[in-house]
Amino acid sequence: MIRLVFCDLRDHAATWAGAFAIAVACGYLGGWVTSLTATFSIYPRLQGLTLTMLPFSLIAAVAVLVPAANLTVSAQRRSYALWQLAGVSPRRVGVVVLTQLAVVAVLGAACGTLVEAATFAPLFPGVFSSPFYQPIDRVVLDAGLPLMPVVWLVVAGVFLLGGLRGARSAAATPPLAALRDPEPKHRGMTWLRMLLFAGLATGACGLAWYLLSSEPEAAMDSSLFLPLLAVAVLVPVAPLVFSALLGAWTSVVPQARWNAWYLARRMARNGLASSTSVETPIMVGVGLLVGIFSLSNVLGVYAQQRGMVGWSTSLDWTSTLLLLGGPVLLCAVGAAVGVVMTSRSRTRDVALLIASGARPATLVASAACEAFIHAITATLAGAGAAVASNAVVAVAVGGMPLFGGLAFGEGLVVALVGFALVLVATLVPTWAALNREAATVLAVQE
Repeated sequence: MIRLVFCDLRDHAATWAGAFAIAVACGYLGGWVTSLTATFSIYPRLQGLTLTMLPFSLIAAVAVLVPAANLTVSAQRRSYALWQLAGVSPRRVGVVVLTQLAVVAVLGAACGTLVEAATFAPLFPGVFSSPFYQPIDRVVLDAGLPLMPVVWLVVAGVFLLGGLRGARSAAATPPLAALRDPEPKHRGMTWLRMLLFAGLATGACGLAWYLLSSEPEAAMDSSLFLPLLAVAVLVPVAPLVFSALLGAWTSVVPQARWNAWYLARRMARNGLASSTSVETPIMVGVGLLVGIFSLSNVLGVYAQQRGMVGWSTSLDWTSTLLLLGGPVLLCAVGAAVGVVMTSRSRTRDVALLIASGARPATLVASAACEAFIHAITATLAGAGAAVASNAVVAVAVGGMPLFGGLAFGEGLVVALVGFALVLVATLVPTWAALNREAATVLAVQE
């Protein structure tokens, strides 16, 4: 079985490369957490930085790792079906899939932590260059190498949870059905997603209640985690949220006057399961950036109105990098990986439309419209979470406008980058299919 695991990883290295890249990014950020924990263990004033950095990066890591792992396993369904036809039992197929996920996760995380350990000392002065942390050069640095295996295990655990559904599907799906349908249509939510959603929703509601029932100064101290929880609540139910938002806002646009838009809307809804791996990182990035900067604006206005001298609510370079640098990096890597993974299945869909008589110009315009639809849907979801958290904080500190201080400009950068990535994911395979014979594309299964 071990030989099968590594031989298949070698033969399908291109498919696993995306998951490996995400594991490297998670390992790198996890390495920073462990290094800062080890370094600040004797500096009580700075220990809170690690505790603040960890949840922001962890939520982004889960949002990126889970769909990437599931999408990677789904892309391999044809290989797993061939294994069963060759005599491999379904149970062993599931074990092999989970083992592959663990191997890729541990190797990627190990590479990421090694890169972090080598760059921690050179980058540390630049990261902590804000005046508040000076003189930082007196701090004795410790890379925390003994703690690195903990990062590997955490990344592997999230990978296994993310690919569990795909592994069970690969083991339970009849081989002929897998060969006939390259991507299964999943409906509903798994018990793990429901449990995670219930826990996060309970935490978000509890924090909101605490803020609303506390004094304004106490609410200001604990308000930083509300934007994080508001975005995190949407991650387990992202497919349902995206489906509802997409159907709602696209229904307002007339469908009958432009064939490209009609086709784009249909394809966007049909391919929502695979495109979730691209949209979720965009949603998380937009939600965190808009939420944190909006919170900073609201608290800044409140402190100014109350004449609170010495109360700083703006984010300096170090705080911004520690809070948002990790999530933005993970979201960018996750969206890029999702682009590569989803673009492979699109070539065949475009070839089917060509064989049905669709015009090339219509298909290109439809691809651009579909990218726009996905980017707007993810942006609306992230911005909605930020608006909700900002409104709670505005009420908690008392007398502030519900929608005042919203910083959509910062989130717009993430939205534009996400749109560019999704546009590549739709246009590149469309051009590839247009430049090849439709019969040839349809005949190639793998």
